[in-house]
Amino acid sequence: MGRNHTKGVMFLGALTMALPQGAALASDGPTVLEPSTSWNVDFAPTKCRLSRLFGSGDDQHLLFIEQSRPSDTFGLTVAGAEFERFRGRYRTHLQFFGEQTPHRTEPFKGNVGEFGEAMIYSSISLKSGDEAGAPDETGLAALPQLDPAFANQVEFVELKQGKRSVRLETGPLGEAFKVLNQCTQDMIREWGLDVEKHLTATKLPTWTNQSAVVRRIQATYPRQALRQGEQGIMRLRVTVDETGKVSDCVINNATIQDDLESPACREMRKAKFEPALDADRQPFKSYYANTITYRIG
Repeated sequence: MGRNHTKGVMFLGALTMALPQGAALASDGPTVLEPSTSWNVDFAPTKCRLSRLFGSGDDQHLLFIEQSRPSDTFGLTVAGAEFERFRGRYRTHLQFFGEQTPHRTEPFKGNVGEFGEAMIYSSISLKSGDEAGAPDETGLAALPQLDPAFANQVEFVELKQGKRSVRLETGPLGEAFKVLNQCTQDMIREWGLDVEKHLTATKLPTWTNQSAVVRRIQATYPRQALRQGEQGIMRLRVTVDETGKVSDCVINNATIQDDLESPACREMRKAKFEPALDADRQPFKSYYANTITYRIG
């Protein structure tokens, strides 16, 4: 693997029925897209995803919310013609309800098949914005979850860059977040772990040599991917046993790329953890997960 410290950077950091309406441009306001389908639920071994279409005819847009682990944050992607003139890694205001102060964010720019141009967030919080403000999920007291009560305040998903503004009228997301919470708990069971112990834990695994391992991962941007200008988002997960030893490292791509293969699993073999502790403060088998974002520039 080639080393590059300047060009490549890796960062660790009720379901309603649709209203069959299209897009409307409010005077001096955003382009507004009404839902054209109900929510579609996709439960897979590596992710939990809710997706929905907005707009109508040839002007349909896609929104999906996904998680690869239990968390109080989620991945967010919006795609369609209205985002063709948006720029990636550029100051973008993101807002979820009328009284909320918009979050300042810098989403990735990508492409989602037939829907075309997409704006992609690897990890978003309704309360604090993008991954730059998200806490590191190591040493938490118990399993993190989405907050359905706060999600019921949501009215829309609106992205604004300069004078361009697009609003997808989602309505409240409380019930949708309950579905995702249940899905990620089921995912833990699929990993062969005890959900109840995680929900009542007094401490989840604490990564004790994080800085050293992360520096080694950050020092290497895969050489072929760098030549091809490939960027991407990946989901990392390792199993942490009762002694704090790491095993079963898994990386799943959140975006599609040809040559971007992360060295993270190789380096995570050197990671050291304090094990998770159950309600009786006894060590138990758990996991550690995070998002890896590769970007050039």
